Amino acid sequence: MSTRRNIKYRYLKTKMALSQTVQAILDINRKRRFFRQDDGKQEELNEELKVLNAVAENQARSLKSFELQLKNEVA
Repeated sequence: MSTRRNIKYRYLKTKMALSQTVQAILDINRKRRFFRQDDGKQEELNEELKVLNAVAENQARSLKSFELQLKNEVA
């Protein structure tokens, strides 16, 4: 596999993973509305949300890196 193709493959995989992570974050935000009275469940959802936000941030950073690599390789 060529370097460009490898970067493109990793870029697409990361983009799909980021999309799934964002969807999971949106699902948690929807669940939070239903569990406003249950403090235990709210805390559990908040912890999960922290982790997913960190994962999404890392994935977004990776995407930017892959975009720059692809752009630099073309130029």
